[in-house]
Order: sequence, then C-alpha cells, then structure tokens
Amino acid sequence: MQEYTVIKKGQSIQPCINIPDEFKDIELEIKIRPLRSKGNVRSKLEHLFNINEGINPFEMIQDVRKWQQELRDEWE
Repeated sequence: MQEYTVIKKGQSIQPCINIPDEFKDIELEIKIRPLRSKGNVRSKLEHLFNINEGINPFEMIQDVRKWQQELRDEWE
C-alpha cells in the first residue's frame, strides 16, 4: 500500500481539516493512504453459514435454562 507524507504549516490545512489553535503556526506531518476495506460482513457471514450447513452447535444442550445459568455463573 502506498503512503504519502506531507509537511505543511497548520494554517495552510486549516480550511480542510479542523485542527487545534496551537497547531496553526507549527509544521505538521500529514500521512495519506487508502482506507482498507473491511469487506462485506453480511456476505462473509452468509458464506460461513453455507459452508457449515447442517451443523447445529447447540444440539448437545439438554436444558437451555441450566446452560444459560452456568454461563452466567462463570462471570461471577
């Protein structure tokens, strides 16, 4: 990923970026790079569900209330 570094006085970037007053008269280092995409979460979840179709991670739970209580007790 490419990254660019620019050194500018605070006053010259004030119209574009809101900066504190104490930065206006000093040189600032500005780094510019593309924002990384986090991807489409929905499509990732759909893919996970599709490749794990037929798997029920909760099938071994006999008593749901007891299981929930045991989970809560772990955090005490």
